[in-house]
Amino acid sequence: MKSLIKCSVILTFVIICVCPLSCRLTERGITLYNVNSYECPEIDAFSVTGSENALISFSKKVSLSGCAVTPEIGSVSCFLKDSPSGEKIFEYEVLFSQRCDAGKKYALIGIATDSIGNSLTFSLPFKGYNENIPVLEISEVHPKYASSKRKSGTVYKCEYVEFLVRSDGNLAGLELRSAHDGPDKAYEFPAIEVRRGEIIVVHLRSKTEGAVSELEENLNLSEEYYSSESARDLWAENDSSRLGDDMDVISLVNSFSEELIDGVCYAKSDSTEWKDDFMAGTAKKLNDSGLWNGSSVSDAACIDGLTPSKSIVRIAGGKCASSWEVSKAGGETPGKIDFDIMIE
Repeated sequence: MKSLIKCSVILTFVIICVCPLSCRLTERGITLYNVNSYECPEIDAFSVTGSENALISFSKKVSLSGCAVTPEIGSVSCFLKDSPSGEKIFEYEVLFSQRCDAGKKYALIGIATDSIGNSLTFSLPFKGYNENIPVLEISEVHPKYASSKRKSGTVYKCEYVEFLVRSDGNLAGLELRSAHDGPDKAYEFPAIEVRRGEIIVVHLRSKTEGAVSELEENLNLSEEYYSSESARDLWAENDSSRLGDDMDVISLVNSFSEELIDGVCYAKSDSTEWKDDFMAGTAKKLNDSGLWNGSSVSDAACIDGLTPSKSIVRIAGGKCASSWEVSKAGGETPGKIDFDIMIE
């Protein structure tokens, strides 16, 4: 037994001397590389571009093996795309033999190996691509939170954003983002089918068991304060602050393409500049996309006098500050829209 162990040790030493290897654990996977070469393959980018395809870019040319999707959806094929003349871009097209379900969670796994044997084992999570994104338009924003005790119990006035559905589609891949909260706190819509004319209320904080998201046909499941019998109530799994009290730039984004679908900017009249560069940059993107008229804080909808018992409501068509105003006290109306003002 001792001689067997001794032989194993000698053999391992000889292998290392002939072909020295090391390894590194990264967020993308486990990298095995030759210690004589420091250029191990790395993943530069990964994106899902369709219900049956994706793109993955590496730092160098590799061969891909063992590629598969979990849960299994059939076979996976990978092809190196042609690079622009003079550029070294190692981008591979990934083709799935079966369609991924919109919004369903998957992972692409595989091994990338370069010409001298350095390898990267990867597992990349993704959601099934949605080819039927609907158009949604923001109609009301309730940014200020408050709670009060009543005989019936504590009432929580949570932040919410109301939408009018402009076209049929599936909500998978849509994200509601607040420049005040930052990109890591975006609300991800569930993968549900909606129809033109529906009203959706996204509640950004839930405090009781009555905060039930209405994912199917029954729109009377939600019982927490601000629930609406005439709208589809969706609740974020969150119990902390959301949206800016004094200013914010809210946007609705197709996360697959990063295309902006709608947005609204608001601030107090005495504001001289946006809170930070990220908020200013988001306002500029809305302006450049034709979804808001102007990008400075002076172009934002005025929210002077806003309290937890008031909302910022759309009072006219158009994509500008004059289309919005602060409601009267008790004027929060989640799930109720004056459809006439939503027609430009």
